[in-house]
Amino acid sequence: MKPAATPAMTPSALLREWRVGAYTVRVARYAPHQRLTPHAHEEDSLTLVVQGSVVEEAGHASIAAGPGWSAMRPRGVSHTNRFGPQGAVVLGVFPLEQTFEELPRRWLWTGSARAYRAGLRLLGGEEEALTELMGEIEPAGRLDRGAACQARRLLEDQDAPIGEIARRLGLHPVYLARQFRRAYGLSPRDYRRVLRVRRAADLVLATGATLRRIAHECGFADQSHMCRVFRAVAGWSPGTLRAASFRAG
Repeated sequence: MKPAATPAMTPSALLREWRVGAYTVRVARYAPHQRLTPHAHEEDSLTLVVQGSVVEEAGHASIAAGPGWSAMRPRGVSHTNRFGPQGAVVLGVFPLEQTFEELPRRWLWTGSARAYRAGLRLLGGEEEALTELMGEIEPAGRLDRGAACQARRLLEDQDAPIGEIARRLGLHPVYLARQFRRAYGLSPRDYRRVLRVRRAADLVLATGATLRRIAHECGFADQSHMCRVFRAVAGWSPGTLRAASFRAG
């Protein structure tokens, strides 16, 4: 008998739910050793294991997944779930229109550190991280170098979010983010951070402007934000860079 479709897997606790653009995002906790009988979803779903472990079976295939593993499930695909001894916390993304037009239409699990990082940023409230998370769920395909080059030029000229750049180019943001990473090895967000650090470093070395002023001119929220990003990208602070340049002179 074909299982009845359900809106989502039944968790032991729904921790949070919110909207990001055309998607619903849910964070759910599943109890230790909880089992879900065969079921299917009424909509496509993308899920990321944040904590714990789960075994999922669909058809004749099964996967044991831990933190950082993500799954793409087309609507109507029957599957079962068994959660590990610590249970699991799972982040789920569901399109409002039932289907993900930009993602592959097949049951697919992948393990990606980049997807895990994007999922954690999404949990922290960074909506743009959803585009990066979805961009990790895709098999290799043809590189659209023209789209990636156009996006790079717009990032360098205008420092715009990838969603806005995608609208200007008439492309889906997930598609554009995926092509950008394939072309340059960085997400648009990380590339924008490098650009901001590069601009900040130029101003630190070439001017006597205060770090607070430089942070404002380079698009950082404040001086402390600039210093955190600068250290993450360059390995040292802008103040250390300026001091070293004075010693060199």
